Parts: sequence; structure tokens; C-alpha cells
Amino acid sequence: MQSVNINQRDTIESYYPLDSFVHDANQNARGKAMVMHGLRIVSGPDGDGTFKVTKAQHNVAEDDDNHDSLFLYSVRDDDNNWFDKGEADASKAVHAKEHPVDVSELYRGFIDRVIETARTADFPKDIGRGEPRLKGFHGG
Repeated sequence: MQSVNINQRDTIESYYPLDSFVHDANQNARGKAMVMHGLRIVSGPDGDGTFKVTKAQHNVAEDDDNHDSLFLYSVRDDDNNWFDKGEADASKAVHAKEHPVDVSELYRGFIDRVIETARTADFPKDIGRGEPRLKGFHGG
């Protein structure tokens, strides 16, 4: 877990650099990926804007109703290639796009999303004495 700050973008970028984003996005782009890779926000920002984040994986079958943390996965919308289905020779069928997607722009957008999600996150308060979540039978 790492402390980063919504007011200091470089703290997030140094913990989760472009290379990590590209690696995770490539993992997430696999056709039937069962596990998504990205960042988990585990606390809201304090008065100075500092919050906790960790690199994480999230199984697609996991329930998302527990809001003790928020998971954001990296995505590459495009791999900058296109496949010509009409080409009989497979080695000639893959072409680079004329206007490739700028991965650094996708990365900046992801970091913006992390900052905005942390800024607007509504985490439950810490459990304390008299907390309703502690009342009642808890097994045994």
C-alpha cells in the first residue's frame, strides 16, 4: 500500500508508471480475461489530499457491493492495428493504423480517473464503540 496525493499527480505516477499501466492494460485486453489488473483505492483523501492506493487484481466474478475499497482497471481501447479479413495471406493481413492511439493520453486519462474517484469516494467511517455494524450475533 502506498500513500499518494490528489494534489500531487507525480506521487501517483511514480507509484503506477506508464509501463505498469501498459502491462496491466494488455493483460486486461485478453479476450476472456477472468482477472482484471489495476489500482485499488483503499482510503479516501485526508485534509491534505493524501490517500492510500495499491496495485491489485480483481476477479471479474467478485461482488462489487463492498465499498471499503474501489478498484480501477487500466484499459487500452485500441491496439493500433487492424486486420484485413479479405486478405488471403495472413502475414499481409495485419496493418498498423494511420492514426494510432497515443497510449500516454490513455494513461493520463486513467490517472485523472484515479484522482477524481479518490476525490469523490464515499468510504464508510471506521468502526468504533457503539457502531451498529458490531451489534448482534457474529457467529461462534
